[in-house]
Amino acid sequence: MKPVLRVFVAEHCPNCEEACSIAAQIKQNYSDVEVEVIDIAKTQAVVPEKVFAIPTFMLNERIISLGNPYLREISRLVEEATAHFI
Repeated sequence: MKPVLRVFVAEHCPNCEEACSIAAQIKQNYSDVEVEVIDIAKTQAVVPEKVFAIPTFMLNERIISLGNPYLREISRLVEEATAHFI
């Protein structure tokens, strides 16, 4: 099972465009990571209770950032998570 990065966004959010860009970069740079961008207003899935702000970055069911993280920081966390799955 590979690591999963979920990024919760909303259409009306001014910072969510950058969140989508960060998610796309992670997806491009880490093929061993499943990346999901979830628009909380459009999803049929249940949004976890702990997601109370947008954007929210969740790696393997753990919130790693409320708001947009620095790319180098999220990359480090993704690399650590990937190393545990090898």
